[in-house]
Amino acid sequence: MWRWRWLLLLFLVNPSCVVPMVNHDSPGEDLAASKPRPNLLFPTWGGKQLWSDWRWRAGWRIQENVLTGHHRVLDPQDRRHAWGSWEACLTEFERLAPAAQEHGDGHLVVLLHGMGRGRSALAGLHQGLQEQGFTVAALTYPSTRRSIAEHVLQLESVLAHIEGFREVSFVTHSLGGVVVRELLAPARVPLSGQEESQAPTAAYWRTHLQARRIVMIAPPNQGSAFAQKMERFAPFAWIFGETGLSLTPQAMANVPVPAIPVLIIAGARGTDGAWNPWLESPNDGVVSVAETHLAGETDHLIVDNIHTFLMNDPATIAATARFLAGGCHFEDLDVRPAHD
Repeated sequence: MWRWRWLLLLFLVNPSCVVPMVNHDSPGEDLAASKPRPNLLFPTWGGKQLWSDWRWRAGWRIQENVLTGHHRVLDPQDRRHAWGSWEACLTEFERLAPAAQEHGDGHLVVLLHGMGRGRSALAGLHQGLQEQGFTVAALTYPSTRRSIAEHVLQLESVLAHIEGFREVSFVTHSLGGVVVRELLAPARVPLSGQEESQAPTAAYWRTHLQARRIVMIAPPNQGSAFAQKMERFAPFAWIFGETGLSLTPQAMANVPVPAIPVLIIAGARGTDGAWNPWLESPNDGVVSVAETHLAGETDHLIVDNIHTFLMNDPATIAATARFLAGGCHFEDLDVRPAHD
């Protein structure tokens, strides 16, 4: 009796060890014959921890469920138009999503959420950047259910199939910054057991998209003291998975530094800077200001807000838009330079 209970627990905590990832860069052998399952135009929450985005076009997405391995097609309002196999959903996605067109400035901004969150957590930032004229793709990845290497593979697949753009910038919250650092590594090692010929997206997306700028909001660039304290605590590993255990200072020391302009926005409270008294220096309640610094950073700002809401703060949005547009002066905004 106890054996199947432990297997069920393992499946719920780390389903990627039970449900293998589909090769999302191969059309399959039966693409024409595959049909989507009967579907109602069903509203969804857009995907949280159990979904990963593998295609994006004009707000339309194909998602994979990390528990069952099935896929679905969502429109920009997160309504489900099809579900079933990867081949069936790819066919419906190509039929339903608007044809790719060349965008005026050729610049796409990709948003990546943090640990345990979803794309909806960046709704204010998303809207604010769109109002400033940016084309924005907010993506979902199962941050607590797969490894950072698997998150990178997913993002590479999305980028390799982006059309109509020449440049891409990234705006990240918390863990999302670590994923982008790995994504932009000069030479990324393929997943274990995967030949380079099976993962052409790792090299291909860089040939048609130029990485332009990054804005990292509350990134644990120096590792997280909290993660280090909790790594031996079993429930922490069960909840946050392999990714959570990858955020220790020792592990983060080996993550490459991007060779493009980077703005870092950290959170801290008022004059003393400490939202969380258990952390020994100014912090946003989860990540300290000192932990956000990155060698070679272009600029580093502090906003008076906590980790959970920092990315949607008006000052954060204004500074992000200005930096993405090429600006480098923030004196008139409600931010302050970091000296930690």
